[in-house]
Amino acid sequence: MKKFTSVLLVLSFVVSLPFVVRAQEGSEESTAADASYSEEVTAEELGETETEINTATEEEAQAVEETGTLIEIGNTTADETTVVVRTTEEDGTVEDVTLEIETEEDDIENNDGQESDLDEWIAGDSITYEAEENTNSGSTQAIRVRNHAIRGTDVGRNGWITAIRTDENEVDVVWGKDTYTLNLDGAKLVAGVKNPATISDLKVGDRVRARVYEDSDGNKLTWNTKILVVLRRGNVLFMRVTRWVARGQITYLPENPTIPTTITIEILPSKFYEKSDVNNLIGAPGEKIDVYIDETTHMRRKYMGRSLLKEFSEGDTVQVIGRINEDTGVLHAKYIRNTDIQVLGVARHIGVVTMVSASSSTITATDSATAKEWTIKVSSATELQKQGEDIALTDIVAGDKIRVIGSANKRLMTINAKKVIVLGDRPMVVNKRVMELKEKRKQTKAQ
Repeated sequence: MKKFTSVLLVLSFVVSLPFVVRAQEGSEESTAADASYSEEVTAEELGETETEINTATEEEAQAVEETGTLIEIGNTTADETTVVVRTTEEDGTVEDVTLEIETEEDDIENNDGQESDLDEWIAGDSITYEAEENTNSGSTQAIRVRNHAIRGTDVGRNGWITAIRTDENEVDVVWGKDTYTLNLDGAKLVAGVKNPATISDLKVGDRVRARVYEDSDGNKLTWNTKILVVLRRGNVLFMRVTRWVARGQITYLPENPTIPTTITIEILPSKFYEKSDVNNLIGAPGEKIDVYIDETTHMRRKYMGRSLLKEFSEGDTVQVIGRINEDTGVLHAKYIRNTDIQVLGVARHIGVVTMVSASSSTITATDSATAKEWTIKVSSATELQKQGEDIALTDIVAGDKIRVIGSANKRLMTINAKKVIVLGDRPMVVNKRVMELKEKRKQTKAQ
């Protein structure tokens, strides 16, 4: 990617109607003469050099090895999934790392170095992982993961409890065509908030995961149990996944976004999504979700360096690593990487549509402070959108607030538009999956 310099105007306005012009790489229309008016993001603001930022073509990565506690595990049947490992630094700092795992490619081992399946893993296990950490986006991709809690003689058993014999301290668990009898003497039991639990806290129908070992009676359907955890009771999840890696397209951005703020994204197809996954709190591709950004959020460019919220625009594609608030359904972003932003050259302008001409394919927008007009040239290649939906030029009317991506010419007061976004009120977004689970939890408590 070649280095470029593109400087846009800064207009000061009384009203708060964002009209963004994003310079395009190689633009010859924005000139150095505009420098005195510039409000674009500078390399100095980002703590890198302009050359480093503008010429970056891939993320930098570093090899890491950490040991911590498994606190969440995603879909264990998907080809790609996430687990969350809580690590503690020497200074006592605790960090929850969302570790991405390709189940067919990565080495997944028990403590004895033997192959292990994720469906044998249980929250609370001690984990060591070797991974590649992308220092820009914050994503951590596993290479080798070892579970120290699983020995070579241990076996994983999953299924639904079909019988509970309290006097004998054992339960029957069905999985497929098999029914296993699990002896719970000496076992650790976890059932929702009950930790440790007892056999009286278990219920027929509970979806459980157990770690078992041979009872030496020669019967492959009877086992001694080390630990048994209730994953789900009816429709209520006890072991939920709340930390996610989500890809989405921005469909709503506040007019003058300042941190903290909330944006809305439409979920895009993801390698981590599997239809009917009960753990998925993010939503299916096509659904919308609110993303909360605050001072602790790491905002990143595509390949290298920080990004600023004033560079964002509707239609941008972002990767969000964060945690779902189970009360509100909002995704709190720890990292948000805007894959449509890399090179410098973004400035913010404020304006409002005064006229639309379908015959000349232009939009006129007036600066409310200086009364100067900008003419926005629209072509067949220009994207016209409102709240993530494609619209026609005739759908834009006088009085609309717009944000424009394109190349500006100060001398002619024109913009060749790549994208024009009509701003609207923030849409009401409801995380259906989270709301359903909240309602089911209420019903369970009431029973």
